[in-house]
Amino acid sequence: MTEATLVRARIKPGKTERLRTWFTELSDREDEVLETLHHEGMYTETAFIETTDDSDYFYMFMEAADMEVADEAGDEEAYEIDEQHHEVLAETLTDDDRKFESIGHFTNPDRT
Repeated sequence: MTEATLVRARIKPGKTERLRTWFTELSDREDEVLETLHHEGMYTETAFIETTDDSDYFYMFMEAADMEVADEAGDEEAYEIDEQHHEVLAETLTDDDRKFESIGHFTNPDRT
């Protein structure tokens, strides 16, 4: 059984492009990203940006076998890319993040 969560944070004014640039860099460094996901026991991390009239928002969907274990492993910053990721998020996002209540999560057991 997997656990899933969705987090939303407001992007600081003028920092949306910095966040986009960082995620482009993460795509270019996919081998490192996959190594950290494996270390954390994280199956999926998907990032989104929503633009509204008043602000831009960052959303992150995450899926893991155990979200608490994954969070703790990520907080260890065992890899340089983890430390860099946390620095960019601190630079670009406000502290008013919200977690959403999951009311259903279904996973196809045959996915590869």
